Amino acid sequence: MEGLSRAWRRFTGRSQFCALGSVKSNIGHLEPAAGLAGLVKVLLAMEHGVVPGSLHVRRPNDHIRFEDSPFFLVDRAWVWGREEGPRRGAVSAFGMGGVNAHVIVEEPPRVERGAVVVQDSHLVRVTGADERAVRELAAAYADHLTAVPDTDPGDFARTVNTGRAAQRWTTAVHGTGRAELATRLTEIADGTTQPVRSAGRQVTAFLYTGQGSQYAGMARRLLTTEPHFRDALHECADLLAPHLDVPLLDLLHGDARHLLDETRYAQPAVVSVEVALTRLLAEAGVRPDTVAGHSLGELTAAWAAGVLALPDLLRLTAVRGALMQGRSTDGTMAVVHTGTATLTEALRNHPGVEIAAYNGRTHTVTGPEQDVARFCEESPYRTQRLTVSHAFHSAAMEPAVPPFAEAVAGTALRAPELPFADTLTGDWHTAATATDPQRWADAIRRPVRFAQALTTLAGEGPHVVWEIGPHPQLLPMARTVLAEPHPVWVPTLHRERNDQVQLHAALAAHHRATGAELDWAALHAGKNQRTTTAPTYPFARQELTAPPARRATANAVSHPLFDHPYEHRSEAE
Repeated sequence: MEGLSRAWRRFTGRSQFCALGSVKSNIGHLEPAAGLAGLVKVLLAMEHGVVPGSLHVRRPNDHIRFEDSPFFLVDRAWVWGREEGPRRGAVSAFGMGGVNAHVIVEEPPRVERGAVVVQDSHLVRVTGADERAVRELAAAYADHLTAVPDTDPGDFARTVNTGRAAQRWTTAVHGTGRAELATRLTEIADGTTQPVRSAGRQVTAFLYTGQGSQYAGMARRLLTTEPHFRDALHECADLLAPHLDVPLLDLLHGDARHLLDETRYAQPAVVSVEVALTRLLAEAGVRPDTVAGHSLGELTAAWAAGVLALPDLLRLTAVRGALMQGRSTDGTMAVVHTGTATLTEALRNHPGVEIAAYNGRTHTVTGPEQDVARFCEESPYRTQRLTVSHAFHSAAMEPAVPPFAEAVAGTALRAPELPFADTLTGDWHTAATATDPQRWADAIRRPVRFAQALTTLAGEGPHVVWEIGPHPQLLPMARTVLAEPHPVWVPTLHRERNDQVQLHAALAAHHRATGAELDWAALHAGKNQRTTTAPTYPFARQELTAPPARRATANAVSHPLFDHPYEHRSEAE
């Protein structure tokens, strides 16, 4: 007290304005940890604005004249208000070994919270050292969300996802609010949803959807709920501005949405959404180990494989769409539910109709409107006419091939950086095929061998297969080809579902299937969520029993902190 008073009196003549207490009265003497405990006490007092009273104080020491010092003794809880500046606290630690430490703590500047990004869905990870811990923690999470009605589910998700280290066992659930999250967390607790053990490398495949998956307003909710998606889509819009006469965002979500039925607008729109989805998944920690694409989607797959730079991808997509738009509109396409051999035989009597895509158990045919119509009427197989503006992958597309080859020839192409299935041959892309301009031009005219490419891709043994696109069109076909081994099928978006709900369902399925860690901090970045209160980890406590006491000798001593006596032995012993 004398030392503190002498130090402070060099700067102030005020009396009894600084609270003084001791943590020892609150929790006992912690020996080497006492100084740290004092620091924790100051931090908690600063956080709550209340200094706890030092217990068991009946009257101050008669040898200390508090009234002449800057200090007063806190013998009961004292509200710690703010005066002109921030709160400041100090901790003194004096050790019998000579330690004399004094730490001053100042509260940080108050930072105004920015506008919170409203979320349609929330993703919550539960991780623990074993299955028991995961279930107990999930139950605690569910109880907390149910019992504390003012809990913000976004703040809660951020807290448990980013504030808790990954452990051997893990799982994830998603929900639109507290109630749905609590329900799904309870399913973990009761064993309905099983946690998985973190495994080694799991192969992830990305399939990129082609034209026909587009629709007005696609991915609109991701634009408002996911900052990474928004940034990527805006980048695509800027890069496409010199190549489109209608802004991309107007096509997707504005007054020009009706133009998405036109090929020259549909193709850049679909590819831009796929790029933004890929970027968002990469930020979340999900990246492909192998890729393939269907028709237009193969261009996006080429970008994902490192063959094309993003500006070149978008430019070529715009050129491709415009060239195909300019071809004859007297054509159509249809899906035929039969095998390759039977369809090939049936087409002998319909020379104007060609196979546009080999998709497994179904095929797509293309040709002039009257020829395709006659085939569908006479075919013994189930057929389904497609709503398209052109006969893609038919002879009508032949005039688009040379100019597109010329456009690709002026583009820097690189060898694939990861396994990339070629839907023109059904084999893997090589450095030669991926960098051949004529190959990319021929893909406009020649059929898509998607089933063969999937068989090739299956050789990588994918554990999870994602379809990257506005609506799942490829996964139903892929299921018929990649039956064994059976991977987990994950669509990114669905026309009839909320975008973020669907995305979070996909991320949860990926996490449960692979046990691979997501980048939880990145998933919450830019949403202005904050740390809040959450249940603590359920450590596996084990009650230890004291060893049998040795027979006390004359020089044995005991202490209230010990469960059994310890003997002092002489040097001779």
